[in-house]
Amino acid sequence: MKFNKLKNDKSSIRNKLRKISTINSAVILLLCWLLLSSTSLLFIKNYEKRNLELIGATLSTTLTAATVFADSYDAHTKIARLGNEGMYDSAQLVTREHLVLVHWHASKEQTGWYSRLLREWIYHKPLRVNIIHSDVIVGTLTLEGTVNGAVSFIRYSFIILTSGMLSVLIISLMLSEFLHRGIIATLRNITSSIHYVIHSGDFSLRIPGSPTSEFQLFSDDLNSLLMEMQSLKASLIRDNRSLAAKALEDPLTGLANRSAFSAHLTRLLDQQYAEKRFALLFLDGDHFKSINDNWGHAAGDEVIKTIGSRLLSLASEQDLVARLGGDEFAMLVSSRSSEAQLQLLMKNIHEAIMQKIFIADGKQINISVTLGYAWSQHGDTVASILERADTNMYKNKRTSKAQR
Repeated sequence: MKFNKLKNDKSSIRNKLRKISTINSAVILLLCWLLLSSTSLLFIKNYEKRNLELIGATLSTTLTAATVFADSYDAHTKIARLGNEGMYDSAQLVTREHLVLVHWHASKEQTGWYSRLLREWIYHKPLRVNIIHSDVIVGTLTLEGTVNGAVSFIRYSFIILTSGMLSVLIISLMLSEFLHRGIIATLRNITSSIHYVIHSGDFSLRIPGSPTSEFQLFSDDLNSLLMEMQSLKASLIRDNRSLAAKALEDPLTGLANRSAFSAHLTRLLDQQYAEKRFALLFLDGDHFKSINDNWGHAAGDEVIKTIGSRLLSLASEQDLVARLGGDEFAMLVSSRSSEAQLQLLMKNIHEAIMQKIFIADGKQINISVTLGYAWSQHGDTVASILERADTNMYKNKRTSKAQR
């Protein structure tokens, strides 16, 4: 429909060639046709390859979290979303342990000989992008580019150029040097703009308008694509930041989870030669299973959230409170450096936890926890300090049972 309108448009290539057909010869027209065809083919090859590289670079960034945690569902969702939009024909995500997380193929592929030849000309081999996390390669993303857009672009480009040449040959054997320069200038403007976008990653650039309808339509389509890529890049950055934050947070209490706890403990142990010592506290709920059995899991969740908030209220800004799972909590205490200060903190924790918890319908639940702790020592590893704190906690739990 759009191309039918362009044929009747006074500013179209076809009508402009008719107006100036008496100026140039058929030979110049043929040379112009060959030049435009070659330029278009080289342009679309460069554009498709660079576009696939941009997609690979952007997609590798947003797949970092999914690759690290081997989350095949999240990775497949992101890859399939772009793939279904025609960004590529197939994609495969493999971790560094050679585990295939995603192997995605487009539901419909170009299978004709023309498409196969075009694919081999544009893409000599699949694009492979390393997934990097903390300067370490954690996986590889392999993409096979699509030629759907290239096929349509080349088909319409050749149809327009061939129709223009035949029309001008019938009307006149002459071609205007002015029009020739105008077409080349427009193509150069478009290719230089896209070249800048590919190398700079600045999707805010917009291709200026053209007085020729076909190139104006092409510029509008490219500008629409740039707008979509700009929006997609911003969305991927937001999603990546959100996933990174959620990966270190316990969904029930909002406290640090086991991964965040382990990472913070490792940092403290790496810095302990230059810092004062710290303490590791383990907290384990007493008879928590009976709360779920008697009051339901909703009440159990409310108890867990209350314990977490009470622990957080007693922690200093430099301390870390984490939920390790179930009714197990941990604290990395850097704000107390003496045994007396730590014992006072543990006493305050006992008193705070033993306060009644109100659940639905005004019902009250009494709870208690068993604590165990260990001070950091030079030469400690994560395993050694965890073992000392865990041993101390179970020792206190057995003592508490014996006293009852």
